[in-house]
Amino acid sequence: MQRYRHADLLDFSSNLLARAGLPRERAEVVGSLFVEADLLGYSTHGMQRLPSNVEWLLNGQTRPDGDHEVVSASRGSEIWDAKFLPGPWITASAVDRACDIAKAEGTGTVVVRQAQHIACLASYLERATRRGIMVMITASTPTEASVVPHGGLSRVFSCNPIAAGIPTDGDPILIDTTAAMSAQGPMNRAYRLGRTLSVPMIVSQDGKLSSDPAEFVERDGGILPIGGLEQGYKGFSFALITEALSGALGGFGRASQTGDSEANGVYVQAIDPDHFAGRSTFEHEMGRLADQCRASAVAPGHDAVRIPGDRALALKRDQIENGVGLIAPIVDDIRPWAARLDCPFPEPV
Repeated sequence: MQRYRHADLLDFSSNLLARAGLPRERAEVVGSLFVEADLLGYSTHGMQRLPSNVEWLLNGQTRPDGDHEVVSASRGSEIWDAKFLPGPWITASAVDRACDIAKAEGTGTVVVRQAQHIACLASYLERATRRGIMVMITASTPTEASVVPHGGLSRVFSCNPIAAGIPTDGDPILIDTTAAMSAQGPMNRAYRLGRTLSVPMIVSQDGKLSSDPAEFVERDGGILPIGGLEQGYKGFSFALITEALSGALGGFGRASQTGDSEANGVYVQAIDPDHFAGRSTFEHEMGRLADQCRASAVAPGHDAVRIPGDRALALKRDQIENGVGLIAPIVDDIRPWAARLDCPFPEPV
């Protein structure tokens, strides 16, 4: 791993996307969200996503210009059809719009269909928490099947990430998880690097549990829902909820979608505490709860309890100051596109 200046990566990412045809303002937003994912430690969904996004722009799979269509709207909710606008751009716009609605109405919900791949959900959370608003985001890919239902062997679901940003009177709580035991990014990286998974999370076609990513990549094994073979009904339930929110609500579910596109359905809900018990009360309550968790007794030799987001925000602060760490395969994948578009990759710190 080598470190690169944060500002250099921001400039490079936006310049590369702009040279691929994305308007400058959008390129800066998309590029910053990829770098944000690396800052927070989600390296499989950060700058790792630049090559695919550049390729989609160049071959026309991503629509660089124009606006989304507002399919329907009420005081508290909207459905958007992105029609393959860049996923990070349209999702950031949806978060901002949901927050604006929440400021006026208490809650604001935006459901997006046909967004190009939206990458790392954690990257969007502070857009809301900096405004004192709680946000929840989930997404699904209706043409993708990689996760089995509990008790089954056939792939049905995408990995269906679930994220939440919760403001407190200290650092925000930043949750980014999934209904599956693994997202595809870590699975594919482990396969590429010839590594086994940290725990068995794949069920083979003969029903055996495996930690070999080749079982998924080469032999059609399915990723298990959270809870694994024994308690996978928990993750199965979350998968159904996320499909209902990000797919069916927007009319963009598995019943109507075919093909192999990366188009995501996205659900964003923002909640303004000022319309409930009040922002200061909410932030104090959640800050106190977070502190109680951190103060929990632990077994000898174990680390202190962390709140979701603690490690990510500490890593972000360190990398902004000391450089963003990128492993060699990420840089190796980007360099051919940088050369093709005459956009030199930054030098390491």
